[in-house]
Amino acid sequence: MTNFTASDLQDLCDRLRPEYDVMGAQIAIAQGEQVVQASSGVANAELGLPVTEHTVFQIGSTTKVYTAVLVMQLVDAGLIDLDTPVTEYLPDARLAAGEEWRRITPRHLMSMTSGLDNGPYAHTSRNDDSVAEYVSFIGDIPLTFPPGTAYGYSNASTTVSGLLVERMTGQSWDDALRDRLLRPAALTESVSLFEELAYHPVAVGHTPEMVRPWSQYRGSGPDGGTLATSARDLARFGQIFLRSGKAADGTTLLSEQAVATMQTPQVSVPSKVFADSWCVGPYQKIWDGIEIFGHSGTTEHGSSTLLWVPELDVSVATVVNTAHRGYPFADAAFSTVFRDWLGVAKPARPVGDPTLTVDASLYVGEYEQHDTSYVVGTDDTGLFLEANHSGEILRTALAPIAEHRFLPTDDSITGNHAWDIAFALGADGRSTLLHNGAFAARRV
Repeated sequence: MTNFTASDLQDLCDRLRPEYDVMGAQIAIAQGEQVVQASSGVANAELGLPVTEHTVFQIGSTTKVYTAVLVMQLVDAGLIDLDTPVTEYLPDARLAAGEEWRRITPRHLMSMTSGLDNGPYAHTSRNDDSVAEYVSFIGDIPLTFPPGTAYGYSNASTTVSGLLVERMTGQSWDDALRDRLLRPAALTESVSLFEELAYHPVAVGHTPEMVRPWSQYRGSGPDGGTLATSARDLARFGQIFLRSGKAADGTTLLSEQAVATMQTPQVSVPSKVFADSWCVGPYQKIWDGIEIFGHSGTTEHGSSTLLWVPELDVSVATVVNTAHRGYPFADAAFSTVFRDWLGVAKPARPVGDPTLTVDASLYVGEYEQHDTSYVVGTDDTGLFLEANHSGEILRTALAPIAEHRFLPTDDSITGNHAWDIAFALGADGRSTLLHNGAFAARRV
C-alpha cells in the first residue's frame, strides 16, 4: 500500500470528522489485494450508536455508476446498443415535452448529454413498478437542450437508464442490482431495499439534529435514492474498473471493452471544480496529469465520493452521515490521500480573480430547470445570482475565476458542494445555459 498505514488513515478520519462538523464518517483505500478502512464518530446520536467498520451509509448519486454498469452488462450481452434511440427499448415511455427527446440514446443518458431536465425530487410508491412511476412524472418537462448538444447533469436520465435495465432484464432495478452486480462482486455491505437494512448497522442523517423520516425514494433508486454501503464496499466497487471489469474472485462483471467505453470522455463539463469531462457513467478529472474517474452524491441521510485511478491501481472512497458536509469532508480527505500518500498534486480550489474583465451582458437573464429558477443580474458589487428553489430564495455575488466561470461568495447556492458557476454560450455569443456545478438550467 502506498506510503501510509492503517493508523495514518484512522488519524485522518478522526481529525477531519470534527473539523468538518461531521457526525459519522468512513474513509477507505483499496489497492491491489489490500483494502483499508477507517471509521469514526456516531451513526445514531439518539441511541449513542457508534460508526463501526460494517456501518452502511446512503451514498446518493454515486449509485449512478452502478446503474451504468448494469446497462453496460446489457450492452455486453447484445441486448442494448448505446447509440440506438431509447424509444426502441421503451416504446411506451414519454421522456420530455415535444418530440426531440425521441433522439435520446443510452449513451446520452449515461454521459449526461440527453438534454433531460434534472427532474423532480418526487415520492413514488415502494412497489416494483416505482421506477416506471417516476419516469411517468417527467413526460411534460421541457428538454434543457437538444440531445447530444451539451452537458447537463440529470437524475431523471439515470432513472430512465434504470427503467431500461428493468425492461431488458424483467427484474426490478433493486433485484437486478443485487443479482447481477452486488452478489457476483461480493459487495456484502451494500443494500438498496429498505427491507434489507435491518440486517446491517445503518448510519442515519444528522444536520446536526437527527433526520426523520428515513428517506427511501425507491422510484429514484437508479439515480441514488436508496443504495447504502460502507466506504470499504464502495472502494471495492471502484476496483472493478481497475481489474478491467472483474470481481475480486475473477468473476467477469464487464468486458474490457465496456470498461474502456465507460472511461472514455464524452463531453466537457463547463464547471471544472466538479469535473473536467463526463464519461459513460463516471466523471473524469485530470489531477497532476493523471486521469481520475469517479462520482459523488448526497441524500438527506448521507453523502459519498468515490474516485479510482487506473494508473495507480487505487480506489478511494468517503461516506458521511452529515450530508451537507460530505463534499468538503471528501475534498479535505483527498487532499491528504492524493498529495501526501499517492504523490498526486490535487488542484487547489480556485479563487476569485479581480483582474478578469467580465461582460455581464453575456449572462444577465433568467434561467430555469424543474423546481428551480435563476436570475442573473448586476448590482453595485458586480454580477449576482439569485436562485428560487420551490419558494426558497438564495442570492450570492459571483467572483470571476476564468472565462465564463465564477465562484459564488455564498456556497449554499450550490448546496454546499463547493462548486463553481459556469455559463455555456450560444451562436449569438450570449449564454444559453447556466451550470450550477453539475446542474444545467436553460435560458428563458
